[in-house]
Amino acid sequence: MHPYLFRLLVMIVVLISSLGGCQGQREPTTAPFAPPMSSEPETTNSATPADLEQRIRYFCGTVCHAYPPPDTFPQEHWRMEVERAYGFFERSGLALTPPRMSDVIRYYEERAPLSLPVITPVYAKHRLPMQWEPVSCPLPPGGGRAMISHVQPVKLPPGRVTPEQIAAAPTDLLACDMQGGRILLYHAAATQPSWQVLGTVRNPARACVVDLDGDNILDVLVADLGSFPPTNQRCGRVVWLRGQADGTYQPHVLLENVGRVADVRAAPFRQANRLDLVVAVFGLHEVGEVLLLENQTTDWNKPHFVPRQLDGRTGAIHVPVIDLNEDGRPDFIALFAQEHETIVAFLNEGQGRFRKKTLYSAPHPGWGSSGIELTDINGDGRPDILYTNGDILDEPYLWKPYHGLGWLENLGDLRFEYHRIGDMYGIHHAVAAPLCGGPLPDILAVSFLPADKFRDREARQADAVVLFRQVAPGQFERHTLLQANCDAVSCCVADLYGLGRYDLIVGNYSHPKDNRPLWIWHNRGTPPHK
Repeated sequence: MHPYLFRLLVMIVVLISSLGGCQGQREPTTAPFAPPMSSEPETTNSATPADLEQRIRYFCGTVCHAYPPPDTFPQEHWRMEVERAYGFFERSGLALTPPRMSDVIRYYEERAPLSLPVITPVYAKHRLPMQWEPVSCPLPPGGGRAMISHVQPVKLPPGRVTPEQIAAAPTDLLACDMQGGRILLYHAAATQPSWQVLGTVRNPARACVVDLDGDNILDVLVADLGSFPPTNQRCGRVVWLRGQADGTYQPHVLLENVGRVADVRAAPFRQANRLDLVVAVFGLHEVGEVLLLENQTTDWNKPHFVPRQLDGRTGAIHVPVIDLNEDGRPDFIALFAQEHETIVAFLNEGQGRFRKKTLYSAPHPGWGSSGIELTDINGDGRPDILYTNGDILDEPYLWKPYHGLGWLENLGDLRFEYHRIGDMYGIHHAVAAPLCGGPLPDILAVSFLPADKFRDREARQADAVVLFRQVAPGQFERHTLLQANCDAVSCCVADLYGLGRYDLIVGNYSHPKDNRPLWIWHNRGTPPHK
């Protein structure tokens, strides 16, 4: 989902051609671009490796993004990626004379490792203080496989309700079915657990519960990718499932004709009594942005939201809302993937204006950001950022040792410090809660390494579901709950049965043989001592 490499290499091509002299002057081209073939004689002087590295570091560090180190990929893959980048460059129409392709290939091949190092996790020596037991989950109505792209606990009683009635309602699970296009509600605590279809959209990535129109009937906002495979088409949408008094939901499209939409959140950004929307438009290579949808509705039968671009970068994944600087106005934090690989705070200055501040930039553009959640990790009363980098949806499909779980410690004054919790191939989502009954939150994490791309995942016994128990502030022990079945892109925790203990929920996105939409582990409490 985060293709950055070809753009990265195009930038390398641009930088070498544009930095021909020490002043970085761009030389105009006098002929259409044609990638030089290795069998053809080359008349230009070959740049020395040191010169190439200097130019790459200069350009990427000051113009585009972090320097892409050669050890990001094994040696065997660099030629293919460089050649593919030259093809993209040819179609770009840029009026530049490229360097010799062989120089760029040689630069990376000479420095890249033959293979990437292997992650060797360190597991806890003691068992968990809680006992989780798998419970069954029925199939949703209509049959067919559900590909759960997001799951979260919600309180969503039907009809017109008061805040007290919402608080007293049972905890259900709201899930997005990427393949079937269904927004599903699972009543886990019912005498006969069952599914309810709230509505349908094309390819829902994420949903959230909110009373958008203020009628005391809860609604559901849906971020619709609009296309299951990656595309630059403007097929993304924001869909409002408006709650009705009879418990049904009426769909309204609030935004369309944009790139693939990955997230939407609601907050009173401009006025205390009016909810606007912030939208993460992931897109792909050419379209993508962060938008503020200004609520200008006068008749809720005809909702009217006016989009305004806050950031033009592609690859926005999540945009959680928080008052980060504690000035009484809601801010939000955006995670940008692609070659950006950065976390940015959008600080609300009033009247729809936002000031951007980068909180974190990854070590290199292949980091593979996959998600953020806001939570107080170390118990100091300040919101931290739980952060996963494990995206694998780009060719070549590799076991990347730099994938893993980390958190950004909130040091105050908008300063954040990154801490690594553990390496984990393909980690896609993580959530935090005091799962083991202690005073500090523990972390549940899931990985996505689909079987058709990672055929050796069973032989490797790759971690699929991991519980990181926090034994001291910022110190974690690793407990594996499931291996090999790395088929999840979303997880959550909730007290599903009102027992005061957290149950574990994992969305099944792609298991080739298991059709259950959710894997649920019920918390049985403290296990008997042996």
